[in-house]
Amino acid sequence: MQRRLVIAILVACAVLPIAFQALGQRQVYWLFVISEFYVFAIVAISLDLLMGRSGQISLGQSGFVALGAYTAAILNQRFNVDLPLGMLAGAATAAVASLVLGFPATRLRGHYLGIVTLGFGIAIDQIALKWDALTGGDQGIHLHRPALFGVDAGTPVRMYYVALVALVVAVLLVRGLTQTRIGRAFAAIKDSEVAAAAMGVPVARTKVLAFIVSAFLAGAAGGIYAFLAGFVAPEDFGIESSLLFFAMVVIGGMGSIPGAIGGAVVVDAVKNAAATVSGLSLALLGGMIVLVVLFFPGGLKGLLRTRRIRRERRPAPKGVVRQDA
Repeated sequence: MQRRLVIAILVACAVLPIAFQALGQRQVYWLFVISEFYVFAIVAISLDLLMGRSGQISLGQSGFVALGAYTAAILNQRFNVDLPLGMLAGAATAAVASLVLGFPATRLRGHYLGIVTLGFGIAIDQIALKWDALTGGDQGIHLHRPALFGVDAGTPVRMYYVALVALVVAVLLVRGLTQTRIGRAFAAIKDSEVAAAAMGVPVARTKVLAFIVSAFLAGAAGGIYAFLAGFVAPEDFGIESSLLFFAMVVIGGMGSIPGAIGGAVVVDAVKNAAATVSGLSLALLGGMIVLVVLFFPGGLKGLLRTRRIRRERRPAPKGVVRQDA
């Protein structure tokens, strides 16, 4: 049933642009909103890989997204680099920069690591704002029309499919990684670093690797976002963005790809619905995080699991025998 549900969702997403054709001029707006959600879902998955799989707190994920976006934008503006190469270059830049946080992560944990990552995100945002010669400062960078292997990809429909395919690839990569020996090492470190080290897991190297993989995915998402929006500026990657990504993982439930995507749905919906009032989205999401931590520590994932367990434990009607009995 789960496989059928996933296939049905993918088919619905694939035919969505056809359904939007009836909206006329609003088609472009909705395609951009949903494409942006796909990109943010990739960032949420990358952060969940770090927090939910290896147990390392990060409040500066927007810094890696910014590095990916600015790398792709600069290469596109100055050297007319196309979308795939720009995206990979942005992902590689973010992965290399993750070493700045990866090595301190071997010695820090908990809120101390969260403070360091928060400082990293703020530093990247300020560098983008002050380094006018490279980043354009508060004026930002306008990209050329994106190309995909020599084919024009600048239409809203084509960029929609680029973002959708990128999300599917990210899900498959993370899902496959968690089932490997590396993924099991991440889980062991999350449960207990001492026990993981006793079992022969190289704790320091594994924690650095978790940062690298997470940053690579976030940088790739940033590169796609740059081509999707056609413009990047420092205000796109401030502390507010880091808190939004953090909220996606907490609300969705850590340690779950569907949870990260579900959290991205909730957060992106709240952000767009409250966009007309400054600061309202952060206030609403802050309240939601408090409620989740107090009453639903497992987030959406834990809530759905609890409901499923209760349904399975519910006594069957008289004369009906459960299959698992």
